[in-house]
Amino acid sequence: MKNTGRFGLAAVVAGAALALSTLAGAAADKVIKIGTGISEQHYQYHAIQEFKKYVEDKSGGHLGVEIYPNAMLGGDLDVLEAIKLGTVQMNVPTPSVLGNFVKEFRLPDLPYVFPNEAVANRVADSPWAEELLKKLEPVGFRGLAIGDFGTRHITNRVHPITSLADLKGLKLRVMQNPVILDVFRALGANPTPMGFGEVFSALQTGAIDGQENPYATILLSRFYEVQPYLSNSGHMHSWDVLIIGKAFYDGLTPEEQKVVSEGAKIFAAYERKASKESETEALQKLIATGITYTEISPENLAEMRNTALPVVEKHGKEISPEMYDGLMKAIDAASTN
Repeated sequence: MKNTGRFGLAAVVAGAALALSTLAGAAADKVIKIGTGISEQHYQYHAIQEFKKYVEDKSGGHLGVEIYPNAMLGGDLDVLEAIKLGTVQMNVPTPSVLGNFVKEFRLPDLPYVFPNEAVANRVADSPWAEELLKKLEPVGFRGLAIGDFGTRHITNRVHPITSLADLKGLKLRVMQNPVILDVFRALGANPTPMGFGEVFSALQTGAIDGQENPYATILLSRFYEVQPYLSNSGHMHSWDVLIIGKAFYDGLTPEEQKVVSEGAKIFAAYERKASKESETEALQKLIATGITYTEISPENLAEMRNTALPVVEKHGKEISPEMYDGLMKAIDAASTN
């Protein structure tokens, strides 16, 4: 076989990316490229497809959408920088990633702040969340909608996690967020920030002991192949945020902006429903792979939460006392509905 060389390989990768993206956008007046780190089997990808279908149909083909999964365009931080340059138009990062641009976005990804998924979704639709999304505009993004990326749990290769003591010394990959780093340090772990695309190989080589993600992500990323232990730590209810470049959005006609905004709502509604269904199914499939699943007792979960909360509150108030207090009030209001 002929050696394609570095540049030939790059061309092959670029061609594969175009092949896997949707070609309908090629003939459109304006093309929206969406980069994401997840696979085509993940419910987030399916939610993006719903966005694509709506936008292309309602725009009469004037707007085309190309989806690039599996970090084809780079990690979320890479894609967000590309959006600022105008070479990519959209991304679906977690708040933790957006916290690198707007510090207040670290707040909804504080571990243990949301008591359950339903409350997290109600807060996502609240005036507090609208205020948070508006903070993206000065840094070149527009937040269109907030979806549901599921509840995060811990896997590792060392031993089952049944209590706080079992976390001691574990080298866990976490999202690139200083708050999450401090929380896991408080829990006794050795947290390591890392882009999602690097996680499997790091687990495979033993560079890290474990990671934390929703069940569906653990399943579809095949982490069970290199992680024998899974525990229901449930330490974080994750949002993801459908982001578009502000300059690109401002360049759309009012009618096109309306179509994109309506499509974003469809994305969020689809993902929230699919997240709930997929997490239940994914856990059963993970157990069927032979992974050792351990349920942490309510008492031990409470010990973990109580250990983390002083760190969570400290960081919340350091990030923004007003926005942190507003989040707590929004959570209280959502919890009574």
